[in-house]
Amino acid sequence: MTRKLLLLACCIFLLAGSAAAIPCDRDGDGTLTASELAAAILDSLDARFMGGTVQAPSPDDLRDAAFVYEHWDGRALTITDSSGRTTTLTRPLRRIALFNSDSLEMLRSIGLGPDRIVGVSKYALEDPTYFPEYQGKANLGSVWSPDYEQAAAVRPDAVFLYATISQSSCDDIEKTLASIDPTIRFFRFDSYRPAAYADEVRTMGLLLGKAEGAERFLAFHGSVMDTVAERIASIPADDRVPVYLESWNDYKSAGKGSGYDEKIELAGGRNIFADTTIEYPVVDPEAVISRNPDVIVKIVGAGELVFGGYGDDDPAPFEAVALAIENRPVWDQISAIKDGRVHIIHSDAIGGPEYFIGVAYMATWFYPDLFPDLDPRAVHQQYLSEFQRLDYDLDEHGMFVYQA
Repeated sequence: MTRKLLLLACCIFLLAGSAAAIPCDRDGDGTLTASELAAAILDSLDARFMGGTVQAPSPDDLRDAAFVYEHWDGRALTITDSSGRTTTLTRPLRRIALFNSDSLEMLRSIGLGPDRIVGVSKYALEDPTYFPEYQGKANLGSVWSPDYEQAAAVRPDAVFLYATISQSSCDDIEKTLASIDPTIRFFRFDSYRPAAYADEVRTMGLLLGKAEGAERFLAFHGSVMDTVAERIASIPADDRVPVYLESWNDYKSAGKGSGYDEKIELAGGRNIFADTTIEYPVVDPEAVISRNPDVIVKIVGAGELVFGGYGDDDPAPFEAVALAIENRPVWDQISAIKDGRVHIIHSDAIGGPEYFIGVAYMATWFYPDLFPDLDPRAVHQQYLSEFQRLDYDLDEHGMFVYQA
């Protein structure tokens, strides 16, 4: 630990106080009642304006008590995050640091504003178009290259990390920051995996007093995902559209259990490499030809294919990628290329918390006759305007999908 970190840790220890009990729970029975909260409010008013001598709760205690009463029914909250860790809280989280930009996006979806966020990952700060309101926040670095001094300096009461990726890096961050301030609570959510998505939204909503916002967002999310699920339900597994998905790295596909394999299945497709146990295998071009997919989906937005998304309106790079796929040796024998069913999609529309937008796009590509009324672009726009609270018009800006 550096000298600067050591001095900061000492200061935090001196400032930290006991927060184990529910504030204003006068009888200490673990439940803040309406009468206890009312008495605390009256005592505070009496002390502030009437010269009362009764010891009144501090403004912070009163504020936290009101939160606990309103959002947690006056009791301590116990939640389990996506890593399986159980945490009990008696006060709300007021100073949140996020190394996970996916969780930052999910928190915005449920209505949490920037006032409770004290630090974000460098990736959020490198994307001012999508995260404009966080540009003044502390730069925490990333889970792979954390800025410990900056993270400690913002004195978070909670730190959000990933649950299933970069676990060793997240473990190191937790160990280091906990050694500086043992009162920090750590929470691990991925915020992008479909299987855990709804549970994570609800848990975050409860944790942060945004349960109504979480349910409102999940109703929107469910309206898309349920529509897709209901219409593909009657298609036997063997009759589903065979799909070859390729990441931004040529010939790197998705195997069984990977996130993109799951998204293909949710959209009603049959991943031609689902029999591969490696999550993201590099495949033989001839294997793609022999398995003859009806649809090809190529992901762009990372690696050597960093273009498109919110900061780029030019379709030319998408066209070039599609043309390069079509011109691969002997690939003109593949049904997807014969039938003009090569699709390019940016990771900003499928790779993170917005994955359901990409699922909607793929469903319309796989089964256009089943989804004449599903408009993924409209879903995307509503997500941005209503839930991400961004003034961003997809009719004027951005490049996310392209069909050859």
